[in-house]
Amino acid sequence: MNPSAMVSLDESPIRRAPLRGVPSPAPECSGASFASPYSALIDAKLKGDRQIQRLTARVQELAALLAATEERARQALAQDLHDATGAALTVANLALARAGHWLPADAPAALADALQQARAALAEVCETSHRVVEGLQTPTFDAGFAATLADWTTSFGTRAGLIVDFICPPDARLERMSHDMSLALFRVAQEALGNVARHAGAARASVSIALDGQGVTLTVDDDGCGISAAARRKGGRFGISGMRSRCEALGGTLRVAAAKPAGTTVRARLPWTAARPGLFSLVVNA
Repeated sequence: MNPSAMVSLDESPIRRAPLRGVPSPAPECSGASFASPYSALIDAKLKGDRQIQRLTARVQELAALLAATEERARQALAQDLHDATGAALTVANLALARAGHWLPADAPAALADALQQARAALAEVCETSHRVVEGLQTPTFDAGFAATLADWTTSFGTRAGLIVDFICPPDARLERMSHDMSLALFRVAQEALGNVARHAGAARASVSIALDGQGVTLTVDDDGCGISAAARRKGGRFGISGMRSRCEALGGTLRVAAAKPAGTTVRARLPWTAARPGLFSLVVNA
């Protein structure tokens, strides 16, 4: 073999064609310095993701605080109504009973009728006060979430003159939900049906529960006049912000939309991860 024909690798560098659209690095650039723009983009992306996670956690914490504050306000109002208002109504009822007992036999019929009307009105106020206190109190779910919600929807439909269908599959996971999850879904159903009775002019509504591997969905539908987009955004009159806060406190979502052909749909979605005790329980029980 002719030695002069031998060429070392060092003496014959390989020329590579540049990739289309990718600028070639300058000869003096090292591999580390060439990769630095991409590393900076990755670092910025990771930093942004961490910031989003922190903000999301903070929003969830504030939502839990808002929901817990609302629950404490409900409990305080229920206690005041039960103690102060209940005692005053009892005294008024006893006073009217005494007045009826001491009413002379020759008293005008109009006086007796007025006394009877007053007692009937007082009895109605007592019943209303009892229902309000019952609605404000935090349910214990001793009979289970599904049974508690079914009983309440039946009672509410009777009082409101509204046909309410309750649809819930028999699923043991429902009874293993945390009290936080059960209470959030229960309050959403209460508020949504209350809106139906007050604003929708509906004849029928339904409350349904659906479960899957990721979480629980509560849906309230009605056949009423519906809700406008502006009202959905504002939400103050319909308690939408409170319902949304309860869901967001547990990492869930709330959607309110106009239904077809008529009515409104309220859909609350909670993930199974909300089954673990969270800030909401800690704040409520503080």
